[in-house]
Amino acid sequence: MTQTNHFVAVEANIAAGKSTLLPKLAEALDWDPIQEPADDPEFARLLGEFTSNPKDSGSRIRFQSYITQRRAEIVESLPGHRNYLIERSLYSDLIFTQANFLSMDQPDTEFMLHYCEIQKRLKEYPRISAVVYLHTTPDKAHERLQYRARKAENGTPFEYIRDIHNYHEAILPQICASMNTPLITMDWNDFGCEHQVAEKIIEVVQKH
Repeated sequence: MTQTNHFVAVEANIAAGKSTLLPKLAEALDWDPIQEPADDPEFARLLGEFTSNPKDSGSRIRFQSYITQRRAEIVESLPGHRNYLIERSLYSDLIFTQANFLSMDQPDTEFMLHYCEIQKRLKEYPRISAVVYLHTTPDKAHERLQYRARKAENGTPFEYIRDIHNYHEAILPQICASMNTPLITMDWNDFGCEHQVAEKIIEVVQKH
């Protein structure tokens, strides 16, 4: 069946401000927000394992595999008469998996298998009408990470935030181009107005 509703993904570095923007933007658009399952105990446990030892490839892939599965499950069987804002999408998983894989001296083959699994899941995933990328500098994202002080994120090094920023900058435009998804980039170092973001989304999805 042809998809008639919209899914717009809000993508950004860790602690860029996605979860703060999402409910405000959803209200401005009268769309339904779908936030990352940060309150899910298993999500928090696996994230904590990873951030406490970010060089451990096993904890990385366990967390990444779990969140990919949850992302795919969250959008299954949603009512087709509503539009949705997603805090990160499977596009994020492509970025994080490549970043993790390429940052290792001797990458585990599980990461490549997981990357292939994401590609398979994308075939069943809703079409993304647009991506909103909240551009922040690594310093600003790391500052916000420390300020919000989530227990599961303790120990996340600045170098990891910097690397994730660089991979978003390099890879997200390529993913969007390959998926024919419009990319809306917003300067989010000083946050911004949800109504301006909403206007840009409506403009883009009406044209696309």
